[in-house]
Amino acid sequence: KPFWSQSSARTPAVRLLPPLKMVARQAAPAGKRKEDETGSERLEVSDDDAAWILGKAGKTKQKIAQVSGCHIEFFDEDLALEFTGTSKQRQRAQKYVRCVMAQRGGPVTVTQEDVDDDCTVLTVPQTAIGFVTGKGGNFLRTLEDEHTTVMCFADLEGFESREEESDLMIFGSRIGRRGAQLSIMAVVETKVPGYYTDRWHESGDTFDDKADLVGDWGTSTAELTTDELSYAIGAQGKTRKKIAKASECIVQYVSGICFMSGTRRQRERAKEYLKLLLEMLEGPMSLDIQGRDDCTSLQVPKDCVGYVTGRKREAMSNVEFEHGTLMFFLDKKDNGGSGREAEELVIFGNERARRGSELVLMCAVERKEPGYYTNGMQDKKCTGKGFDTDRLTMEGDDMAYALGKEGTTRNKIAKASHALLQFVGTMAFIAGDARERQRCRNYLGWLLEQKDGKLHIDTRDCTETTALDVQAEDIGWLLGSGLQHVRKVEQECGVFCVMTGDDADAQMLICGHEEGTAYSATGRAKAERLLKRIVKERDWHKERDWNNRNGGKGGKGGKGGK
Repeated sequence: KPFWSQSSARTPAVRLLPPLKMVARQAAPAGKRKEDETGSERLEVSDDDAAWILGKAGKTKQKIAQVSGCHIEFFDEDLALEFTGTSKQRQRAQKYVRCVMAQRGGPVTVTQEDVDDDCTVLTVPQTAIGFVTGKGGNFLRTLEDEHTTVMCFADLEGFESREEESDLMIFGSRIGRRGAQLSIMAVVETKVPGYYTDRWHESGDTFDDKADLVGDWGTSTAELTTDELSYAIGAQGKTRKKIAKASECIVQYVSGICFMSGTRRQRERAKEYLKLLLEMLEGPMSLDIQGRDDCTSLQVPKDCVGYVTGRKREAMSNVEFEHGTLMFFLDKKDNGGSGREAEELVIFGNERARRGSELVLMCAVERKEPGYYTNGMQDKKCTGKGFDTDRLTMEGDDMAYALGKEGTTRNKIAKASHALLQFVGTMAFIAGDARERQRCRNYLGWLLEQKDGKLHIDTRDCTETTALDVQAEDIGWLLGSGLQHVRKVEQECGVFCVMTGDDADAQMLICGHEEGTAYSATGRAKAERLLKRIVKERDWHKERDWNNRNGGKGGKGGKGGK
């Protein structure tokens, strides 16, 4: 028996290296529970371990930070890692670091000490380990990135190693661990058919960790035929992923068994969406959507159906995949209130995802049939705090500028503001909660003001922005040949940058809903760090070019001297 099935205790946390003495660097504020207190600790590492922990371009360190929720900074001069977060976050981050360090030294051994709720253990047959790991561990690392987990194979201290099986430790949140677990089960089944599904057929085992079964969280299953399975997976697994996103449920196919993990409501929706999808195999379907809170209906003119659907449904599938929705045309004809024959499209998913898909399709229809939706529409600014949609009429030149090449500018503003921004006919539709809509309006206004000349913004009244002082000699470069670097920073960090003020008091205003940290994946703080580095490197290149033109460091005759 695997060691974790011998008792009802939680699966063991990892004790991969001897306990390390951590030095507290920051006192926790008073008035908080001890487990919620924020503090900092340092861990000294060797040069080789540092390279292993950081990973290529710092991705391993970043992954550990994401999984643990702890901010991790590496100090090259001291060869030390600094962990900042709550006590539990720091403890988990240090454990994951030790996990990575232990893998460099050979087989990993775990104990049943330090029992925690961030670990799932999955038994994997020896014949499938290489298949699961992939060349150089690449496949396992890909799954870690996809599900935000940390994984390693390990032996249990005090138990004999099993020749035919090994245990895979999966660390992370409940959703991340379950997603990674089911993905690996699906891969193993392709190599060793029946390894997990035989137990499902015999006892209905869903391989859930009992400690994760809190509230109405659980797993539902359904068995599919070969034809149904092929259709439900879709090209490159896109159909499965669409069902998962639309239902907000973990959906994975292990051989012919569909595992659906989540809350009761999430599982019910996943089962229903799967059923609707399979009914499409038999032809157009009828569905009563009255009273549903997970569905939006959109009338599409009949002569535009092929245009919005695309060849082999490719265009519509791309919209579904981008926004996390499922869309079907019903076996129902209507005139859509326009006197012209139209077909009814139903969109399933959460409110934001449905609205995003709807606006993309409306934009496509308006390109083919101008005014179909927007004729008679007027500008609107909603006053409610919840999710809603503002409308704003725009001039053609302004809209083209705000759209940008292949929609890059529009996407940038939408991402930075965390609002949905779509241009339908002559109108801009801005969807989100009150703060998101106002941010998007501000960014759109600043963009257009900047187009017409210098922009002056009172940064004292700006929230969720970061101001970066810019020297007069750097302004022209940042808005000229250096602009390509600014655009890359915007794209990487999910921000929108504008130059405000005159030459004497110019500032680069970094706009975005997420502040983040200097070393987080996205956010204003990271953008600020990168922009400062870009300006600094530009000054270094200027100095080097000047020295080259003048023969190095002031040598005689322009030849550098002796």
